[in-house]
Amino acid sequence: MSDDVYIKESLADGKIVSYSFVSTGSEAAEKWSIEMTNLFSSWDNRKQLLLLVDLCQANNLLSAEMMKTAREASKERPDVPGKTAVVVDSRESSVSVHALLDHVLADTRPRKIFSNQDEAIAWLLEP
Repeated sequence: MSDDVYIKESLADGKIVSYSFVSTGSEAAEKWSIEMTNLFSSWDNRKQLLLLVDLCQANNLLSAEMMKTAREASKERPDVPGKTAVVVDSRESSVSVHALLDHVLADTRPRKIFSNQDEAIAWLLEP
């Protein structure tokens, strides 16, 4: 396995924090948990935190550890405003991703699933 379980990027002139996952296993969950804790704890809550999570390369698969990490991250700093867009491969099953967004995550911020990254970015940038 590559050392990179996800690729972090800034999009839209730094307005969006993007994570493109190569793997969503236990190693990815551990690294992303640390990343999310640091991101949320240092975020200036006067600005919106716009997150884009791309699961296409990981075939929309979520490990139990990844679901737990996502749940914990969703409860971190509920005072931080923003939105989360999740991009999935429409050719693969995304049942676990829908379950995560609908039933596992804390309902602290708007979130939506997309099969197209450009549409996800446009939605994140809407006022």
